[in-house]
Amino acid sequence: MLRLDSGRTGMDMNERERLQLLLLARESIRRRLLDAHELAPTREEFPDDKFWQDQGVFVTLTEHGELRGCIGTIMPVSPLVQAVASNALAAAFSDPRFEPVEEAEFGDLCIEISLLSVPAELAFSSLADLQSKLAATRPGVILKRGAHQATFLPQVWEQLPNVHGFLEALCHKAGLHTESLSQPGLSVFTYTVLAFSEDCE
Repeated sequence: MLRLDSGRTGMDMNERERLQLLLLARESIRRRLLDAHELAPTREEFPDDKFWQDQGVFVTLTEHGELRGCIGTIMPVSPLVQAVASNALAAAFSDPRFEPVEEAEFGDLCIEISLLSVPAELAFSSLADLQSKLAATRPGVILKRGAHQATFLPQVWEQLPNVHGFLEALCHKAGLHTESLSQPGLSVFTYTVLAFSEDCE
């Protein structure tokens, strides 16, 4: 297994438990491709209470190193096992940026699961202050202004290490002009993740 821990969510997850969740995500996708009944996780399979606590979860799919789908729930609105299964299906078949995954691609998919801490609002006095705080900790970031909202997981810093480029891309994702970063009415929230993936090297 390849561990990609990017922070702390307050939840401990050992290697076996991580593997269980990754297998749940993969099997959920496989069953949809086969038009089989969707998985319904049970207490017998997942006996620990942590699996049934509401948890913010993102599932990211890559294929040959390229993004193939990423869908999640920022806030903890459903039990962990249900969130993993439903977001795996959404990432594979409902990400509007991509065509649905096809059966021929299944073996080439690599699955990553991110468990999110509850987001906290970040206070900042200026754009420079915001950039400084984000560059220091590189957290997951949510930008919100009116009806516009978007998030980047902490892992996105690996592709966009410059804080200016990171925020510019996040504004674009949210449908905001970069000038919004310096204007009143912008809310910024941050979070950490516990992220783990299949070993797809």
